Amino acid sequence: MNNDTSQLRDLLKEIIDLVNTGPALTDIHIEQDAPMMVKTPRGWQSISAEAVMLEDMIPVLKAIDQDWEDKIIESAIDRPILLSECRLRCNVYRLASGAKVTISIRRLPLHPISLEKTGLPHYVKAMLEPTKGIILVTGPTGAGKTTTIAAMLDHLNASRSSHIITIEEPIEYQLERRQSIISQKEVPTDTASFSSGLREAMRQKPDILMVGEIRDFDTADTVLHAGESGHLVLATMHTNSALSAIAKLLGFFPGEQREQRAAALANSLVGVIFQSLLPSEDGEAFVLASEMIFNNNQQVAPFIADFSKAHLISEFMKRKADNMSRSLNETLAQLVAKKTISAKDAMRSTYNRLELHETLNSQR
Repeated sequence: MNNDTSQLRDLLKEIIDLVNTGPALTDIHIEQDAPMMVKTPRGWQSISAEAVMLEDMIPVLKAIDQDWEDKIIESAIDRPILLSECRLRCNVYRLASGAKVTISIRRLPLHPISLEKTGLPHYVKAMLEPTKGIILVTGPTGAGKTTTIAAMLDHLNASRSSHIITIEEPIEYQLERRQSIISQKEVPTDTASFSSGLREAMRQKPDILMVGEIRDFDTADTVLHAGESGHLVLATMHTNSALSAIAKLLGFFPGEQREQRAAALANSLVGVIFQSLLPSEDGEAFVLASEMIFNNNQQVAPFIADFSKAHLISEFMKRKADNMSRSLNETLAQLVAKKTISAKDAMRSTYNRLELHETLNSQR
């Protein structure tokens, strides 16, 4: 190792400058012996051609975990760093048969943003009016699901006298008590898993439950029981549409149970929000595009209870007169019409390219 510390880069200062005054970004990727990269609205870009050496990384690694060198032998390290303006979720891992160290950093606001600033339509607050049921927030990694959930919880925290319990991996937003009691649990520090944390939480007098991710049968089953038993449950999933979130949730159950659990979901589902982040037309900012299924007055319940009719939910979402549901293509077409995003980026984001192509052509 080079002992001439005067020649070392101040990598921590570079990171702080980037997140405070640099370009619009969500992530920073620091790989040993390679240039530092940032994820901007237009994708991954290098900050400079200069490679980052292990010596440069050590102060950052120690800021993440003083014992990083010992701990990284066993597994990746997941730790937050709190700055004055934001929170950095840091994941340290090894590459190339242990020969290289990499730091993956996700930039998050220090406090939840308001629902008005998420980019979701103003009427999304209607989804938070029920005192029981299930709300799913879904989309790809990096689509802002955590930010949306945090905004929802902050709204509930400010407007209800409730007990809110969250199960997260890791805790990304520290919620401060306002009208509600806040109990935030981290996997695996405070509870072994999402499913065990959720089961434990059911005995701790919650009114509102948040599950960081539904990823197995046990969690899916407990979420449905919680939604049925008078709790408001918010949970995230990774899917490519709102409808596929419903299909994925029911897919955790074996065939003989699926019909019964579909009926339970039909009765307890409040709504599904699918979201995706796109570059603005000028490439300088991120724009949220969303798709929503509102089960207002049990309007989509019959199509969930008999999932062979699930395709009819897509038709229901296109009606304008009697519901607040909307398709992703409807949102994308509106954003293109306003010149907020480009047609090219809209086409890349949609899961129904033919329909969107026809819609955009009709707008010309």
